[in-house]
Amino acid sequence: MTEQNDSAFEGAAATPEPAPEESLGASPESAADAVPASPAPSETDRLAAQVTGPEDQVGMAALWRLTMGLDHWWFIAVGDEGAESPAAAEIDGQLMLLTFTTSERARDFAVKQEMIGPADDLNAIALPPAEVVQSSAAYSSAGIHGLMFDPHISGFFIPSEQLPIVWDAVTSTRASE
Repeated sequence: MTEQNDSAFEGAAATPEPAPEESLGASPESAADAVPASPAPSETDRLAAQVTGPEDQVGMAALWRLTMGLDHWWFIAVGDEGAESPAAAEIDGQLMLLTFTTSERARDFAVKQEMIGPADDLNAIALPPAEVVQSSAAYSSAGIHGLMFDPHISGFFIPSEQLPIVWDAVTSTRASE
């Protein structure tokens, strides 16, 4: 359910699920830098690095509880204005939505993949995790195998069909605490 991905992957392709967008601009300080600094390590990075494999249920539960508890998941918007969709890429032969835990990480990825320049604005889509989970069947039907989180940093992922199962497990645990 959760694996690290060290593979490089090619450009992004649009998926069929448009969503509201937000524009994220570069700060004046970062616009002057040729290569922006990478985002600082996060708690999701730490938890993803500690998961020892699919049998590590405690580690995966902690990672997904934190990830699914975020206010938003961020996606790089691709496509025509007014009909944007989250960017996807083929990773290890499977189509994945490129998902980010913060807007800064989405922007960092887009700059490093030369999707935008360091001084360019990023069109991004911010969705609450619950909304993404509710759309998991549509993603599966569209050939989206899963979501790859912070692919250029920690690269943990979840298959589309597992989203509602993991959501129910971690949110029911959170509700009972």
